[in-house]
Amino acid sequence: MKQIFKSISGLKSMFTLFLGRFLPLALFTLLAGGAIFLLERSSHLDLLYKFGKIQSIDERSPLTIALQQHQLVTISAVTLLALLIAAPIAWMRALKQRNDLIVEHQNRENLRSIKLLLDSTIEGIYGTDEEGRCILANRSCARLLGYSAPELLLGKNMHQLMHHSHADGTAYPETECRAHRLITTGAAPALVTDEVFWRQDGSAFPVSYSVHPIQERDRIIGMVCTFVDISERRQLEDQLRHAQKMEAAGQLAGGIAHDFNNILQIISGNTQILQFDSEQSNQKQPQLQEILKAVERGTALTRSMLAFSRKQFMRIKPLELNQQVSEALVLGGKLLSKEYTLRFYPHQEPLMVAADSTLLQQVLFNLLTNARDAMPGGGEIAVSTRSMLPDADLIAAQECSHKGPFACLRVSDNGCGIPEEIRQQIFDPFFTTKEVGKGAGLGLSMVFGTIKQHGGFITVDTAPDAGTTMMICLPLRQADPA
Repeated sequence: MKQIFKSISGLKSMFTLFLGRFLPLALFTLLAGGAIFLLERSSHLDLLYKFGKIQSIDERSPLTIALQQHQLVTISAVTLLALLIAAPIAWMRALKQRNDLIVEHQNRENLRSIKLLLDSTIEGIYGTDEEGRCILANRSCARLLGYSAPELLLGKNMHQLMHHSHADGTAYPETECRAHRLITTGAAPALVTDEVFWRQDGSAFPVSYSVHPIQERDRIIGMVCTFVDISERRQLEDQLRHAQKMEAAGQLAGGIAHDFNNILQIISGNTQILQFDSEQSNQKQPQLQEILKAVERGTALTRSMLAFSRKQFMRIKPLELNQQVSEALVLGGKLLSKEYTLRFYPHQEPLMVAADSTLLQQVLFNLLTNARDAMPGGGEIAVSTRSMLPDADLIAAQECSHKGPFACLRVSDNGCGIPEEIRQQIFDPFFTTKEVGKGAGLGLSMVFGTIKQHGGFITVDTAPDAGTTMMICLPLRQADPA
């Protein structure tokens, strides 16, 4: 049925084209026949009058009537013959026009499909002529380079536009550009993974791109380049390397902590025996008490190292995060002086997690302490909770097995922020920017290890002079109906 309707529609369009071609020819033929009839009638009457066959030009005699009838029949026959000849000519021209329209429509549809295909890719694609000027660009290319439309790139030298400098800002001559050399010297297609492109606003971004020649009759007339922004990939790779480094550091810290703790136990036991003997003999030795204090500090150090290595003993039980944080902030507020303002913004709904309440409290205290130290002159610390469903890339980068929603604890300050070169090290054990004697560098490493041991992860959002937000994410559990 659809084929029948399609055929009928085709015949209608063909008939319309035929009429468009035939009617002007028919009208012209009829007008020409009428004009010839009037001209012939006038000339014949004038000729008969001159030779005396009729008394006047307007005379209605059997001769003039027969002559007019003969002219009418002759001219009508010629006109009809002309129409019969014009009809197939008009049909052939209409058929040719229809075929041309079909080809033009197919070409437009092909171009539209190609444009949709190119604009639907996330990769930027552009082509250049022999001079390196842009002859084609897709929508992703314009977006990645900071332009509102691909048409703004046409006719511009692409190397000078977005490939003019190295990553360090030094000039990048066209003679050194692998894409440009492909056109000028006929070099082989290339895949480049260590370059930067420049946007319209002057900012740079790392790219991976491939270039291939455009050939016509064995002659290179241009090249086509496909590129993609690898900023997110670089960030994920950095996070993966950092996670691997932290894993190795955690294994080392756990081994050292166990051995060190055994040594401390021997020192503590023997010191207590000596202290007991000295008390029995009424000989007070304050040095033994100092040794025990040093042993206690060493024990606290091993606990922090074990927390970082995720080998500490935990008492896991269901907790409601809002209530746990609210109770912990009662004590946590005492860590802050009057120059600091502490605000808590709990989530409207309960957030159930499985955690060790004591360790979670230590995590919060460490984050409050770091936020306080980032604002020596005072400021505001905001603590908030919420639920979140991270994307798959973030969960994969954090090497987290839990794929469902998370309960998040955020601690934000408006302090000095963390420089990028330091941000990659803040969770390393014994790393600190504080003065000697002001910190051991185990606070954030303990936070990192504890949260990882709970099956969660921690993220840092910071910028110089823009404050810092630490976000702890723990797997969100279903509330117990009981």
